[in-house]
Amino acid sequence: MLGTRQFTKIGVRPGIWRDAYHLILGMGWLGFLSILVVSYTIVNLLFAVGFWLSPGAVANTPRGYLDLLFFSIETLSTVGYGTMYPVTIFGHVLASLEIFVGLLILALTTGLVFARFSRPTARIQFSNVMVIAPFNAVPTLMMRAANERHNLILEATVNMTMIYQKRTLEGEIFRHQHDLALVRHRSAAFTLSWTVMHKITESSPLYGKSTKDLEDANMIIAVSISGMDDTLEQLVHARTQYDADQILFDRRFVDIIAVDTDHTIVDLTRLNETQPVAKQARITDTSSADQAR
Repeated sequence: MLGTRQFTKIGVRPGIWRDAYHLILGMGWLGFLSILVVSYTIVNLLFAVGFWLSPGAVANTPRGYLDLLFFSIETLSTVGYGTMYPVTIFGHVLASLEIFVGLLILALTTGLVFARFSRPTARIQFSNVMVIAPFNAVPTLMMRAANERHNLILEATVNMTMIYQKRTLEGEIFRHQHDLALVRHRSAAFTLSWTVMHKITESSPLYGKSTKDLEDANMIIAVSISGMDDTLEQLVHARTQYDADQILFDRRFVDIIAVDTDHTIVDLTRLNETQPVAKQARITDTSSADQAR
């Protein structure tokens, strides 16, 4: 996914096992734990079948396959309560193989769990919408982000890219990417909120465009923020995207920061809250930018 938009790739070369580590790290915790439980169950069921196919391979198993299944679980985890134990050569060989498999599973699971927990992540909340409103008498595209943690993201940088379709002179539809120039693309320490702004001047690809123009061009605006987490001392990043219908004209974000005598309050519950601009400052459409300026 890019932000919230899904896409499908056709013709990818086979090799899912070569990307198994990447796939496991990328999936959610529910899917990861489900894979562990299913894999653990299948391995024990298969080894129990192996012991069951050789009657008398394990001592003290009056309940048959059920006892062999519990014996497999005990052997795989190297617990070994002692009541049940292999008797025949086949039983000893199969139990030794299962112990080896159990050690591999334990090592792989420990590594994967540690990798998932130790992976640095950023808790950055993005506004659900972007707004276009005058800023110093210039129509300006704005979005807002906030750091949900109480730490600092040092040397934070933000990038905003407009991706849209455009017909070439040869009549072909080509997908363009245009990096939008920002009023401020860097913050020495991102800890509260950040209003990212792009001035819609004549050099902007948004100049003179309406919501319908952006929808016809299948436009999306991708936003990414990255920086150094001062607690983990590792690079973290977050990203999102906005479609044409998520851009609101003649609206501006409400203030979410209140400065008290002894501390500062940031109200993230109002991160997405907007209000109409003053009537005399409305631009209704970027095509009227010259008049607004």
